[in-house]
Amino acid sequence: MSACSKLGRLGMLSAALLMAVANPAYSKGQNKSDSKGVYTGKVALTGFFYTESDGITLTGDEMLYQSKLATSTQLGFGELRAIVDARRIAKERIDFRLDVRLRLTGDFNFETKFTDEFFDKRKSDNNFGVSARGYLGGPEYDLREAYVNVRFSESFGLQLGRMFINEADNIKLDAVRVWRRFGPHWTGAAFAGGYPNPYSRSLLTDYAPPCGNGVAADTYNPATEGACIPPGLQPGFGAGVGARYSYDRLWGSIGLVGSFFKGEGDGGKVRPDPSALDVTGMIMPPLSQPNLLPADGSLDAPRVFISWLNAWRPAERFDLFSDLVIDAYGSAGPQLTRLVLLGSVRLLPNDRLTLRVGASYLSSLAVNLYLNRLVYNRLSGGTLQASGFSVVENNLTILRTGRAEGRVTLDARLLRRLGGFVEGRFRFRTLLNGDSDPTVYGDKNVYGTYAQSLAGDGSIGLRDTGSIAGLRGSLSYSFIADYRSMNHVINFDIGRDFWNERVGITLNYLAAISKDKGPVGQGAMIDDSCSVLSPFAACYGKRSGMTHEIGLLATFNPWRTLYVVADYRFVALTTDRQPFTLADTFPTIISHAILARVEFRW
Repeated sequence: MSACSKLGRLGMLSAALLMAVANPAYSKGQNKSDSKGVYTGKVALTGFFYTESDGITLTGDEMLYQSKLATSTQLGFGELRAIVDARRIAKERIDFRLDVRLRLTGDFNFETKFTDEFFDKRKSDNNFGVSARGYLGGPEYDLREAYVNVRFSESFGLQLGRMFINEADNIKLDAVRVWRRFGPHWTGAAFAGGYPNPYSRSLLTDYAPPCGNGVAADTYNPATEGACIPPGLQPGFGAGVGARYSYDRLWGSIGLVGSFFKGEGDGGKVRPDPSALDVTGMIMPPLSQPNLLPADGSLDAPRVFISWLNAWRPAERFDLFSDLVIDAYGSAGPQLTRLVLLGSVRLLPNDRLTLRVGASYLSSLAVNLYLNRLVYNRLSGGTLQASGFSVVENNLTILRTGRAEGRVTLDARLLRRLGGFVEGRFRFRTLLNGDSDPTVYGDKNVYGTYAQSLAGDGSIGLRDTGSIAGLRGSLSYSFIADYRSMNHVINFDIGRDFWNERVGITLNYLAAISKDKGPVGQGAMIDDSCSVLSPFAACYGKRSGMTHEIGLLATFNPWRTLYVVADYRFVALTTDRQPFTLADTFPTIISHAILARVEFRW
């Protein structure tokens, strides 16, 4: 039996078992008078596929790679997700929740692009397979939640299993949580347990980083060392206390959490290796950025943070929401990790005119251990040097950024079901730990000249939910002055529901004009591509072109428990001529994407 058929049967068996657990009709001998339990859940099957082509084949003419833009690798997956909720069962003393997701997809092996075998096969448009899972690809066995909550009384209980701790920034732990209700408004809790990698999407990598051909090792070089050896178990632990409160016009939560991780951090500050050799075998320079010395190997610092989530309605037409996370201790030191403030004022009755004003700040999560697992080899050269090429490499330490944003939205209901909106955003970003290599990030002539810090966008649009013949539609325009590009985006959609809203059809068209901002003060030939001689000054996009996207969305909801959706997208991406570059003209990239889902609820 193939792996695919085995996983398919496992998925069907899992769905059948979950439905049996969730449906009290399957429970033989149960006395319904003993329980007032509420059983809910759903089983969803999802499939996705994406492919693109530019009509260029490298067979017979390798120089066409200068014009080739499309990848020959496809994205695709099939997924089963099942959720079961049982509330107030066993004489109203037990809650149970299970949320599991199984994704079937292929494997990626990006390391092959550095091998001689790959370059030999480039004439036949070699690709890395079909997958949809980051660097590595492969199936995912994701256990999102699985816990039992036991009430010893109405004011005291214990929760055991994998859970999201709501009062502690919604972190996920494999833990024991003891809770106690203090009156009608406050509930306190204490918790402790395992802290799985928050970036992990599979049980197999929750506590043990994968061996992804260099992704989990600092010095791994498959060209000389053979197969990658997994680094082994790197568990995380978390513990803390928290509380939730709820009043008529005020609700929220507050928590204090400490965590420890048995794994390396980001490797410390960048330390150049003056004796490193380039691909020609010469002592550095001529290259401006030599290879780096290995990471220092120290464990990532424990993290202690405080979180506070609050929603307040001081007046009937005014809502204020805030979300605050402060790292008191961690690998990045004390820092404001997240701050969100959002106010909503209903200026006219019946929501005819609403003003929303918001501000937010976000910095990198202060756990270098997890970020470290996402970067490539710390040592540059590696497989690239072994192949005789010297191109851009992720050989830098982990860099943190801080991002701030201000937003204003005016939402109005103009006539019947016709409404409109105007929105503007201002964004600012800054480098937080540029002192890791001050000769690069502290020197404006090397890095800062091209590190854009300001961005903004504005949007205006109309939408109607069925004023004429039940037709739904919207039309909007957005101007996006991003950090490295300028964009004009027009979006239009029209749709209608049929058969008492059991069938829905929506047609969408989007047009986007985009132009990248090239490096300032550089010649056209230097701007054309990334240069190892100046990796910080010339590694920016130079695309100028237009994107057209046509979408068709269909929904089918014949009865309350069954929901079906299919979404198809056709995308044509054109690129303007670029005189004085290696490739003067570029082909149109044609893309197809389709997503389908069948969901059964009870």
